[in-house]
Amino acid sequence: MRILSLDGGGYLGLATASFLEETERHFNRRVHDAFDMFCGTSTGAIIALALASGLTGSQLVALYEEFGKRVFCNRSLSSLLRKMGKGVFVSKYSNAALRMALTDVFGDKTLGDVKASGKSVLITAFSVTTGKPRVFKTDHSDDLTRDDGYLLRDVALASAAAPIYFPVVSLRSPVNHVEERYCDGGVFANHPAVLGYSEAISHLGISPADIHILSLSTPRADLAEYGCARSSLQQYFLSRGLISWGTKLASVMIDSTSMIAHETLRRALSWRTNGDARYVRIVLDKPAGLGLDVATRESTSTLRQLGSEKAFRTDVRDQIAHFFRP
Repeated sequence: MRILSLDGGGYLGLATASFLEETERHFNRRVHDAFDMFCGTSTGAIIALALASGLTGSQLVALYEEFGKRVFCNRSLSSLLRKMGKGVFVSKYSNAALRMALTDVFGDKTLGDVKASGKSVLITAFSVTTGKPRVFKTDHSDDLTRDDGYLLRDVALASAAAPIYFPVVSLRSPVNHVEERYCDGGVFANHPAVLGYSEAISHLGISPADIHILSLSTPRADLAEYGCARSSLQQYFLSRGLISWGTKLASVMIDSTSMIAHETLRRALSWRTNGDARYVRIVLDKPAGLGLDVATRESTSTLRQLGSEKAFRTDVRDQIAHFFRP
């Protein structure tokens, strides 16, 4: 079984889409055809569901460039008022434009439609209602009967509801019609590959020896605070509050879980099959000026370049080539 796992990261997902676009061009094979299961968190959930539905990397790039302008560059009065609050009182952005973009892409397709096409998906979210992690997935085994009726657009919106940035999303179960509220799955699993590995073994009965995982990260910043890298505020204040931690607090919490997931899979899938690595993690670098809600012309160009240049590299192509063999 081949599993593709996609990290969260807002508009940084454009770099992931660009990487996939160039990879499909080089290997002359759609990602949809190369993988059996697609796992995603937040922006990775959007990409995973789109790929599982049959979209190509090129279509994903076009999607991100379009909804980046609609979601993050809204200049309406309500949007400007939200930004002035900087997420202190209300979310920085409405999710109306994102909901509309997801509706344009997925229409009324459900998780059951994905399963019927022979693909499995696993999407993370966090239930604010129950206070517990929630994993939406195709009903791909006899003991799973809960999620096939969910609309792809709703699952993607729930997984992408990043705290502070977007509102909490309310969804009604297609089975018992109970309503629950959700936020971004990145609060507990921004690197969902380990969940895909567990799912393949437990619910699908796949032998660990037959599991191959490709994990793609959005551009990540270096979180290290060595002496020379500390800001003046970090240098003198060890007792930090919200302001002194700033946006780094979320990165520390989310990226640390990704590092643990990576290390777990690296050890669990350390052996090779016919010389091919059974777990490959591709991480894109994050230059200054990029952010999960920065969708300027300059950032768009940079993200496209980051993704395609990574996919151009011979060493990267060698690492992932076996995933694209028929």
